[in-house]
Amino acid sequence: MNLEKYLVVAGMPGVHKVTATRSNGFVIEDLNEGRSRFVPMRQQQVTPLATVGIYTYTDDEGENTIPLADVFQKMLDQVETIPPVSLDSNSAAFRAYFTAVLPEHDQDRVHINDIKKCIKWFKYMQEKGIFEEVKREEAASKPETTETAAPAEETAEKD
Repeated sequence: MNLEKYLVVAGMPGVHKVTATRSNGFVIEDLNEGRSRFVPMRQQQVTPLATVGIYTYTDDEGENTIPLADVFQKMLDQVETIPPVSLDSNSAAFRAYFTAVLPEHDQDRVHINDIKKCIKWFKYMQEKGIFEEVKREEAASKPETTETAAPAEETAEKD
């Protein structure tokens, strides 16, 4: 799952899609209002979702984080059997849900507020159809079947 086009902006609810970049900020599509707006980087704290990671106990070559896209994919895979908890739930419910979905997360470094943000973003993206849009874009960007190697073989035989 490629989340490079999506970001969150401090003070603006929801997840936003980047439609253009400038040297001093981003032009984003506000899915709540259905319009585009400019967000200056010097005045707003902007966090691209592709840069967010969740701490884990696994130690693969020194990296002990899992990208948010992978966490969202695990949440999507299990949404029927383990639905996300309500945002009004208590801390124990958030931790129990996240442990069920991502058992290897580092419980000392992943705080309840981090889990709450993750669930909030997931629910928003699911509600707005962003996951389906990402899947369509990935399917469209995959190259068609590669060309056969027959022409290269024919030229090698002639030499």
